[in-house]
Amino acid sequence: MFTILHSIAFLIYLINLSYQLFLNPSLRHVNAITSVNISPLKTIFLYYNAYTRHTLPIKNIILNMIGNVMLFMPFGYFMYVLFKPMRSFLPYLFFFLVMIIGVECIQYIWKVGSADIDDIILNMSGILILYIIMKIPFIKKYFEYSQTIG
Repeated sequence: MFTILHSIAFLIYLINLSYQLFLNPSLRHVNAITSVNISPLKTIFLYYNAYTRHTLPIKNIILNMIGNVMLFMPFGYFMYVLFKPMRSFLPYLFFFLVMIIGVECIQYIWKVGSADIDDIILNMSGILILYIIMKIPFIKKYFEYSQTIG
């Protein structure tokens, strides 16, 4: 039962994530030629400067920064819980690095959103935070126990 419920929730999450990343009409306003950033931390520092100069509401900064950190955390959770190979660090890291870079490339090609190395940094930070949380002994033990009774 544990796996079935998680699989259904994962499917719902993937559908919503795909919509938000690729199909959401609010992303169509971005000019793909000017929306590529390959300079690490450039966008993050732009947000910091906008915050210190009060030129961008803190709400926008928090939504972007924290949102990018948290965006793929549920994906990391589901992959960790549903697929045993993802409980090892290197397969988990490699899978998400390739997948998140792929998302940024698709956004560039389809001209939706923006292709930004800082998004990769923030997304991967969230994925790694989630992985560390899942390795906390009592959390790890809970999921192992849940899967044996489910």
